[in-house]
Amino acid sequence: MIITNKLNLPAGFVKAVSTEKHNAPGSLSATTLIQGVKQIILTDRHWDVLTDDVSDRIWAIFGSAVHSLMESEGENNFTEQEMPYQVGGITVTGKIDNYDMKHGLIDDYKTASVNKVKFRNFDDWYLQGMIYAWLLWKNGFKAKRCRFITLLKDHSKTDALRDSQYPKDPVYIYAFPVTPQGLFKIGIYIKDKVEEFKRCSALDDDAIPPCAPDERWEHPPKYAVMKSGVKRAVRLFDIQEEADQLAVSKGNGHYVEVRKGESVRCRSYCLCRRFCNFYRENAVPVIEAATEKAAA
Repeated sequence: MIITNKLNLPAGFVKAVSTEKHNAPGSLSATTLIQGVKQIILTDRHWDVLTDDVSDRIWAIFGSAVHSLMESEGENNFTEQEMPYQVGGITVTGKIDNYDMKHGLIDDYKTASVNKVKFRNFDDWYLQGMIYAWLLWKNGFKAKRCRFITLLKDHSKTDALRDSQYPKDPVYIYAFPVTPQGLFKIGIYIKDKVEEFKRCSALDDDAIPPCAPDERWEHPPKYAVMKSGVKRAVRLFDIQEEADQLAVSKGNGHYVEVRKGESVRCRSYCLCRRFCNFYRENAVPVIEAATEKAAA
């Protein structure tokens, strides 16, 4: 990967955010498995020419610092321990931040934005935690509970007082139990993902199916009931028919404006997007349309 430095930040910043390939040949990590297969393969294929700027990777420094502070083992704990297991000829791995053997407790340390908590956007953490639990189980360890201890990097005490949905503290804990049913389901998820990865690895870039909507962090389209001469929407709908009905009932210059959805991960967080035909054919036009509208 090529790390650029458009702000000419000190060499220490560049060194701190530089990174190697996340996966060794023939292996997939837990955090990689929860990505879309197209993103996994394109990132690996084009790694040497992918680019990212130091300024866009600064939060990685905070994440590394948090992990360094937490690397202290208790009597029954181990930290940063990698758990491997072979699935269909691929080594699935997970590096667990902290594991309490006595209580079967998995801890993972995160930095995140407040919005992740406000919107309860924890699906990726659940998958990651359950993959860790499954790997522990396969290696002969028990796992009863997963806990994600999160430092909210943009927390505001003022907003916490004003907004009932806002997290009250700058540290948030997302936790869930590990159940037999959960382990069974995640085992199927891992096997299916590995098989899809193996099948798609033989395909050309454009032939690989696009990542699933949840893997792209897709925001679906919205349908805004508008009134002529008024910039703000009367009401937003997820279903066009409902918006059409309200516009007709309102009459008097009311109409429906379609606000296209977008894939947030494609737009802002996928480094291999310029090699992805789905991004070129779908995400780019949406962004350009939004830019043109804003400029107008």
